Amino acid sequence: MSSKEIIFMYSGQGAQYYQMSRELWEHDPIYRAALKRYSSLVGMINGRELTEIIFSRPLSESMYFDNLIETHPLIVAVSLALTDTLAARGIFPNRVLGYSLGETISAVVSGALTPEEAMWAVQTQAAVFEKLVNPGCLVAVLSLTEMVTEAMPLYLRKRVHLAAVNAPAHYVYGMAKTDCSAFIQALNSHGLSHAVLPIRFAFHTPLIDSAQESFSEITEQLSFSSPNIPVHSCALSSEIHEFKPYHFWQVARNVVRFYDTIVPLADNYTTRFVDVGPSGTLAGFLRISNRHTDSSEQSKKVARPAIIIMNQFGHDIRTFNQAVERLV
Repeated sequence: MSSKEIIFMYSGQGAQYYQMSRELWEHDPIYRAALKRYSSLVGMINGRELTEIIFSRPLSESMYFDNLIETHPLIVAVSLALTDTLAARGIFPNRVLGYSLGETISAVVSGALTPEEAMWAVQTQAAVFEKLVNPGCLVAVLSLTEMVTEAMPLYLRKRVHLAAVNAPAHYVYGMAKTDCSAFIQALNSHGLSHAVLPIRFAFHTPLIDSAQESFSEITEQLSFSSPNIPVHSCALSSEIHEFKPYHFWQVARNVVRFYDTIVPLADNYTTRFVDVGPSGTLAGFLRISNRHTDSSEQSKKVARPAIIIMNQFGHDIRTFNQAVERLV
């Protein structure tokens, strides 16, 4: 790996919030034009454009921003617009990494999938999940898996599924909506820190299997090219050399293994990880990984903090410009 590698990382569901990219939208004409362009590929959703949806409610109501028909294309559009805005400053990735829905974005950025097909796919997939999958719940937990298992009553252990491994002692669990309250109560009773994600379905668990056939019919219609740059998949914990339709079902269904994917890429301290998602989520996972390192060589590999392009705390212009200064 070159000493000057730049790796763009793309996050998935749960990274969205109302008012995301407001400052860039208002003050950066390149970003505004890019977001308009990607929004036009989606068209109207329930009578509103994507940009109307993003800015329609205050940030404080983002916990309710979980309509997949809206959030799926929104996350893709914002991330691609950020990528285009970085490109206009002369900043391009040597590699890309995708986390869940972020793998679709990675496919576009690598040249393996067109933006038009990607937007059609995520919209159609969202409709499939809304129609065929029962309501679920995803909960991020800051604790060792053994402690989470011990906290749950026996009956619940068979109903709660590991959905993501983000960092040492940072996991996501999926379950049916009807089991969410019992799971949270178990965590609270044992003092385990957690956060319920603004996601309606238990992705990356068996609870979405009812959508597999219809989902696969969508991806079979996509046309893939060979990627122009290396693409790293958190569904496979490895590099993808060729995209195939079935891969995207694996992306939705497999446990997300961000930590296992990132460690081999962090063997060079000068490698720059850039979180090109809306909320700096993946940069946060790297930060947690660094806090939990020990003396082993494996742990030392995840060492350099990721660069954040944007987050939900405002100051989009300042955050973006600071990132550009560090990358040029």
